[in-house]
Amino acid sequence: MTIPQVGEGYRGVEGRSGYLLRQAWQAFRTAMEAALRESSLTGAQYAALSVLAREPGASGADLARGCTTTPQAMNGVLATLERDSLVERQPHPTHGRILQVTLTEEGRRRLEAATPRVQRLEAAIERDLSATQIEAIKEWLVTSAQRLEELSGAG
Repeated sequence: MTIPQVGEGYRGVEGRSGYLLRQAWQAFRTAMEAALRESSLTGAQYAALSVLAREPGASGADLARGCTTTPQAMNGVLATLERDSLVERQPHPTHGRILQVTLTEEGRRRLEAATPRVQRLEAAIERDLSATQIEAIKEWLVTSAQRLEELSGAG
């Protein structure tokens, strides 16, 4: 007699959306951490570097919002990135208390080395889906996040 794994009955298309979303996120996060290990980056560090590549000079608070984390958690990520010489923090020219964060050359190099690994993960989860299906899934994810932010009062 085979004993089913805990949670096995919740997986699959008959499962609850929230549970399946969490399951997918956990699997993606685990795969991403493994893929980034070769570049000596964590998922949080990769996210911060990615946002900085698009938004040079962002503040820690801006990065926290862009990476959907707390300012306190982002400060820890930035401290590690700065210690590893992947980012630099400079006072804002007119708002002295705000520190602007920029990528160093090493930070840009590490991001560029890691990005293809992350893109391979994204390609793997989108494999066998049509462009229309991918668009619908992305729409659902964005709408779901917006609805949940509204419900929690965060939006």
